Amino acid sequence: MATRRLLIGAFFILTISVFISGCEMPTAPSGTMVWLDVPVDGITVPEGERLHIEGHASSPEGVDKIEIWINGELLFEVENPSTEDMLSDFSQEWTPPGPGEYTIQVLALGGDGSTSEPDNARIQVGEPVAEVQPAPEEESPPQEEITDTPTPSITPTPSPTPTSPPDVVIDFWADPGEINAGDLFTVFWHVENVQTVIFGGAEQAFDGSYSDFLCQDQRYTLTVIHNDGTEEKRSVDISVLGTCATATFTPTSTFTPEPADTTGPPAPNQLKPINGSDMGCVGSVMMRWEAVSDPSGIAEYQVEVQRHPGDNNWGGAGGSPFTGIGGTEKEISVECGWEYRWRVRAIDGEGNVGNWSGWFTFNIPLT
Repeated sequence: MATRRLLIGAFFILTISVFISGCEMPTAPSGTMVWLDVPVDGITVPEGERLHIEGHASSPEGVDKIEIWINGELLFEVENPSTEDMLSDFSQEWTPPGPGEYTIQVLALGGDGSTSEPDNARIQVGEPVAEVQPAPEEESPPQEEITDTPTPSITPTPSPTPTSPPDVVIDFWADPGEINAGDLFTVFWHVENVQTVIFGGAEQAFDGSYSDFLCQDQRYTLTVIHNDGTEEKRSVDISVLGTCATATFTPTSTFTPEPADTTGPPAPNQLKPINGSDMGCVGSVMMRWEAVSDPSGIAEYQVEVQRHPGDNNWGGAGGSPFTGIGGTEKEISVECGWEYRWRVRAIDGEGNVGNWSGWFTFNIPLT
């Protein structure tokens, strides 16, 4: 959004400069316009992956609605999209039903009844199916020589076939997995095509091992950071038979196993709608917040929404609290003539519940 505002600002600066210099003044873009930011035209996405459709629109009288068409079928309508500085933004998630090529088309409907020119993006879901080459034709009998010089044919350059990312490999095991008290054990790991490997609280090589003596059962955890920033953990358990009556060995390492995670994630920072916003008489509101991190990863976000009709007697909004949210936004239905407030919290991969954020209020007036 910031980049497009800079471009619009640069256009008006250029317009003023031309006017001062006495040259013919260019015509500023007008009317209802819409454009897709993502997905990018021509990309290939894995089969089964959820796709984000995002973009912006503008109109002199405001944007009433965004229509999202996929392969000629109207699938989504975004009513009264969020607008700031006369620039509206929209966001929609969609999971393609299967592999193949899809055309995503967006239209904007202005407050004056005008309709924008469409903006399109073509995507390939899964690997494209290779074309079957026809069987070679039998040789034809010789023909009479043609005296006219034939027009040379142009062979199109084949498009490069997109390559899939390399497979991720994560192997983490113990040898032996069961020992007598005081005996030596070793854990090994082998990892490929990831960003970072962490063991014992420190970054490690992709191939490594750790050995020590044990007197009681112990769990060891390997943490892997994938190339997309997501986190994955693998664990192995060492079983110890008997007890160590006396200290008859010297540990080979000062490594301390990672303690269990018993602390919830921090409270997320709320982004939109900002505290005290007047949203106008709309039918839905999109709430957004910043992602938080936790040693055990984030399992879900939860949002609580309350409302009152002007008497300050807050009560739960329909469907609240909303749970199982995997991303950092949630769209809810609202009614005109009510004041709303909302807050959000996170739950980590170990089930630890984080603190709620503070309450943010927004108003949906009757007109």
